[in-house]
Amino acid sequence: MNTIARLGALAVTALAGTLAACHHAKAPTDAELTSLLRIQNSQPTDPRAPIDPSAVDCLRAWSGDADLAKPLSASWTDATKKTCRQRIDGWIADAVRNPDKLAFEDVSAPPAVRQAIALLQQHRATGALPARTDQPPPMMTRQTPAAPAPVLPKGPVDVSSATAGLNELDGLCKQAKDAAAGGSTAPIARYAPMCDRRIAQMRERANELQKNGGTTREAEMLNDNVRRMLVFGRQLASSNPPANPPPKKN
Repeated sequence: MNTIARLGALAVTALAGTLAACHHAKAPTDAELTSLLRIQNSQPTDPRAPIDPSAVDCLRAWSGDADLAKPLSASWTDATKKTCRQRIDGWIADAVRNPDKLAFEDVSAPPAVRQAIALLQQHRATGALPARTDQPPPMMTRQTPAAPAPVLPKGPVDVSSATAGLNELDGLCKQAKDAAAGGSTAPIARYAPMCDRRIAQMRERANELQKNGGTTREAEMLNDNVRRMLVFGRQLASSNPPANPPPKKN
């Protein structure tokens, strides 16, 4: 082979190498990016599968775009970039994830990275909301029916303590109303506006439990309510009225 022929062959070889190194990025579709960048335990055919955030960060780091890489922390060293690149290269070699044979250069090109960022945000927003044909999320459905609340047995109950207390409250209430009607300043007079209605409510409850029965807890609550009101009434009845102020001196 003469010199001219050799030079021609070398030129062709160099040109071929240059063309091979110059990869024209293919614009991936949303479905292709989702399939490639979905999180590990998602369904391969789910068009709304959550996107792996660390994979998107890896593409940011490899995009060569300063604005895209700006949100990354200082921990993204060359070693970190190399490790994440190996991970995504493994996904690219996976025919299930990458049936359309996207190259790393395709998905790390700035337009594809922006597309991946948008998908990450979209799928985060919709991931918690089931589609119209989806089943409700497992957390919203009971796998087993809830145990019914225990039903306490009802029967005759003892409300004699409440009845006796209500009888005493009747007397305190009359004392309060008489004091209020006479313009007394004794503390018991303040009991008048509320005692009639409250005593009537508790007496109605006592009569209901005596007639229809109830639970021990219901009787205890009534007895306790009557006792509290009785203590309050007795305290007011035993309190002395305030002393009259001395007359003002001229």
